[in-house]
Amino acid sequence: MERVGLIGPILPYRGGIAQHTTMLHRSLSMRSSLCTVSFRRQYPRYLYPGKDDRDPEYMGYSEPDVQYVIDSLNPVTWKKACRILMNCSPQLVIIVWCTFFGAPYLGFMARYFRKRGVQVMFLCHNVIDHEASFWKVELCRRALSKGNVFCVHTNREKEKLGQLVPGAQVLVHPHPVYKQFPPAKVNLPRRAKLELLFFGFVRRYKGLDVLVDSLSFLKEEDIFLSVVGEWWERDAVLINMLKNTSLPSRVEVVDRYVSEEEAANYFCRADAVVLPYRSATGTGVIPLAYHYGKPVIAAKTGGIPEVVMDGVSGRLFEAENPYALAEVIREFLHTSAESMREGVRKVAEKMTWDSLAECILNTIGRR
Repeated sequence: MERVGLIGPILPYRGGIAQHTTMLHRSLSMRSSLCTVSFRRQYPRYLYPGKDDRDPEYMGYSEPDVQYVIDSLNPVTWKKACRILMNCSPQLVIIVWCTFFGAPYLGFMARYFRKRGVQVMFLCHNVIDHEASFWKVELCRRALSKGNVFCVHTNREKEKLGQLVPGAQVLVHPHPVYKQFPPAKVNLPRRAKLELLFFGFVRRYKGLDVLVDSLSFLKEEDIFLSVVGEWWERDAVLINMLKNTSLPSRVEVVDRYVSEEEAANYFCRADAVVLPYRSATGTGVIPLAYHYGKPVIAAKTGGIPEVVMDGVSGRLFEAENPYALAEVIREFLHTSAESMREGVRKVAEKMTWDSLAECILNTIGRR
């Protein structure tokens, strides 16, 4: 049986990347001898824009067979985590990568294992941050260059990685569907013929303003939008639009991190999930929508077209074009979203945690 180490955020840390690492941990533990280390402190408080980086629903929880060791600001804990993994004699160490902030300690760990002959894989959610400056890109390049092999979820991210680390060995596997989220326990009341959902942290690159603009072309249509997720960036123009137009009667804003059970209720009420992103790497919102059998309306940007099959599991539109988005939304008013349910199921069948785990394990020994 292969011996594997895994480094990354695990429940009770919140957000899609912690959910992803937790599910990967569970899948790998079924098919390898796995040793996993996570964080004691992931970010200093001033760098985290949300209220808390731990999920209140999981307070006091520890994932079985995970050691919570790493303090991102304490090099002593970086070495301790490395020694814990080396005691397991790993053939492969997987390092979860998502932001330039991890460059110092994740680069240190990658170098530590490479010097000892251990194969290092960076599993990259974002090769480069969405708001990347030159110095951030350089930090990412220096850290990622310490890897032997890489895993990304889209071909677009593979291209970025190839530019940053020329000659990199990169495997591409779609982001698996989140099967662990519960069924809805509450049937939320419907407010319109077409219920739309924007879900997740609100940040400028996610284009919520584009979606709000599109509603101005649909004033006479029977549509209601739920915006569910903590606002990490306050856009005064967008907030004024939501407050001072006819939109408040057609838009619900839930400005907080919601539990898995609450998320289930919102997804199950929605007819479609909307991702009006300006740019995108991978996203956990699409696999979550697929888990609940919901089609996706998404901008044609980044790796999104690789997982949203236009006309099958959703519809695509030109990014940053509110009129084009409005036309697609209008289509959903006249063509039942239920007609895409089978397409969603077929696309989701290829996006499994078992498949991702096998794909990763098959790289062991390849240099």
